[in-house]
Amino acid sequence: MSKSKTLGFLASLTLLLALLVVLPGMGAEDRKDGKDGLYRPLGLFTDVLSLVRSNYVEPVEVKPLLQGAFSGMTEAMDPFAEYVPPERMAAFASAEAARAKKDVVDVGIVLARRFGYPVIVSAVEGSPAAIAGLKSDDVIETIDGTPARALALWEAEAKLAGKSGSRVKLLVVREGKPRRRTIDVLRAAWTPAGPSTSRVEGETVVRIPDFVPGTADAVKKILSAYDRTKPLILDLRGNALGDFEEAARTAAFFVPPGVLGEMKGKKIETIAYKAQPGERMHEGRVVVLVDSGTAGAAELFASALHDTQSRSESALAKAGEPPKGEKAEKGDGTEVDEDAGPARDRDAAKAAQRVRLVGEPTCGMGFKSQVVKLASGGSLKLSVGKLHTPRGKVLSPRGVEPDDRVFPLPPDESSPNAPPDPVLQRGIKILAEASPAASRFDRRSRRGKPERAADL
Repeated sequence: MSKSKTLGFLASLTLLLALLVVLPGMGAEDRKDGKDGLYRPLGLFTDVLSLVRSNYVEPVEVKPLLQGAFSGMTEAMDPFAEYVPPERMAAFASAEAARAKKDVVDVGIVLARRFGYPVIVSAVEGSPAAIAGLKSDDVIETIDGTPARALALWEAEAKLAGKSGSRVKLLVVREGKPRRRTIDVLRAAWTPAGPSTSRVEGETVVRIPDFVPGTADAVKKILSAYDRTKPLILDLRGNALGDFEEAARTAAFFVPPGVLGEMKGKKIETIAYKAQPGERMHEGRVVVLVDSGTAGAAELFASALHDTQSRSESALAKAGEPPKGEKAEKGDGTEVDEDAGPARDRDAAKAAQRVRLVGEPTCGMGFKSQVVKLASGGSLKLSVGKLHTPRGKVLSPRGVEPDDRVFPLPPDESSPNAPPDPVLQRGIKILAEASPAASRFDRRSRRGKPERAADL
């Protein structure tokens, strides 16, 4: 066997072993379905590798080609999976140990990958990154002059972290003008911001910037001093920090008892997040503000509130018409024929939803990851569980779709007369418009159906 064929065979064998470690049983399942399974694509991989090595204009090494193949395979699974080659394991372990021992401080950035570049999901409120002016959807082009496209996410995170008092310089690409911006971040110890309240145009806005431990207790304290029937606006924009358990505890204050979401995977035990009887503290209408920086635990919270609205409300909103055999009522109490305006009824049904999501689609970080060590000495970070909403939707890699989509322009491109916060303004408008429709649909849904104390 020639040397090139031997190298090609070894490359195929290495990739096959990696696939069998990462995706056990996949080949057998494919054969059951009558598909080609793993073997035909591996043959194609061998052909491509052989052609590259024999025909490329310059000599190439097999090792970087294989590492590129592994990295491409993990990135194809989801934007958060990563392959760590054996020669980078020492740096990977050192970065993890420094973070665990708190020898370094992070700057408060949650990262994902887009088009090969690290992109900022959220600059956490109160963090050095947020103070420096970094924003959600900023694409990082360089970190201290090092091209970021060549970096794995863990490497980018390691470069961003450092000793308190030191600085890190980022070149980011952002919508608007100027398109490229150099931002200098001062590393410093910081504490995540807690929930807060404000009054805007007569409506109460509760800002929840993260779901770190203590968030549920802080929200509970806010709700205890508030009328449980009055409407609220919950602002989750940029909320990408925290854990699912804390988000579920907080969501339980707004929903009836039951399942709020489930973490499911092939190799993990299903985790069900639930609201218990007696935990509910708020029954009024809720508008939840979300954006591309709403991620992880915040996506569980938003989907839990949205999907666990009462069954009668959901049925009415979906049908967009009154229950069979009943007539709709005008705002003045007079009845109209139920066929007299299906479009108007659909609009009214949407307006009557108790929970409305407003803003941009969320990030899609509803997953549980795990680092798996490979026989080669490297490791693989991959999703072993994904979050399912009460209606069965998977929240990774696609997130939550809002009921009302609002895409604000960058501040430097907005009209001088545009509202400073169009997402919040839309939420306020929804509450103002919803009152008559809500009353009408509440009367229909509750006709002959008294509320149960357990749902309060």
